[in-house]
Amino acid sequence: MRRDKEKLIDYARRHEIRKYSTDYLDLLRDDAVDAVYIATPPNMHHFYTLEAAKYGKAVYVEKPMVLTVADCEEMIQVCRDNHVPLFVAYYRREQEKFRKTKALVDSLEIGEIRAFNYLYSSGEPVLNPDRAWLLSKEVSGGGLLYDIGSHMVDTLIYLFGDVLQMATGISNNQSKTFQVDDATTGMIRFRSGVQGSLQLSFNGNESQEKLTIIGSQGTLKLSIMSNEPLTLVKDDMNLEFRFDEMKHVQMPLIKRVVETLLGKDSLDATGIDGLRTQEILETFSNSTTITYG
Repeated sequence: MRRDKEKLIDYARRHEIRKYSTDYLDLLRDDAVDAVYIATPPNMHHFYTLEAAKYGKAVYVEKPMVLTVADCEEMIQVCRDNHVPLFVAYYRREQEKFRKTKALVDSLEIGEIRAFNYLYSSGEPVLNPDRAWLLSKEVSGGGLLYDIGSHMVDTLIYLFGDVLQMATGISNNQSKTFQVDDATTGMIRFRSGVQGSLQLSFNGNESQEKLTIIGSQGTLKLSIMSNEPLTLVKDDMNLEFRFDEMKHVQMPLIKRVVETLLGKDSLDATGIDGLRTQEILETFSNSTTITYG
């Protein structure tokens, strides 16, 4: 389904799709459809998720999950009330690189995890006419912080577990290029005791990115947003793990979603991890602190 009829027909022809419509209700009323992928800009995620749930369709929604924590909570509740699975497209979780990183963390290969530091820097964003909504706060929720920062926060939750103590942050529009913040500093403390900081600068003069995970016996170094190698530093050892470029970056997660819908897997289908990421994004963007019980 797509509102732009010309683009809809072009896409359908290129991908040999026989059934298509400019009306989303045609999709939701189709008994042959079991699940929907909501790939709209974030400001429409809430509406389409609630509509899909009412028609009993499983939901796979793009990130960020939605614009506000309150809408996130309503999406989760409505899907629960209608017995509908809710998946959020934080697809890095199922990629080999991040599964390997988590395995090293969980196995205590670098000892007890003590801290992390994440630095991301890029130049000021350039307006893409095809994705102008990305730099609109009303449509995207928070510019690049919500768009790619959501991947960064979700990856930390995946690696370190529940955030049940505290997250705090400061966010600001330094360059004044667009009406969204372009600099964010955040701190998170996880229930496990792991704590650390993020510095996200979407307005710098060069590109930098590195996640450093500090253990009592070693260190892991990796990129979240690129396919740079994962490096393990321990004693006198400096070991690199390299990973093949992926043709379809979401495929490993989508495979697990399908297997879960078929009853052959048990991937979380509550949307709770998406909510946790949303809580932290909102805390950072509002320059506030959230403390969990």
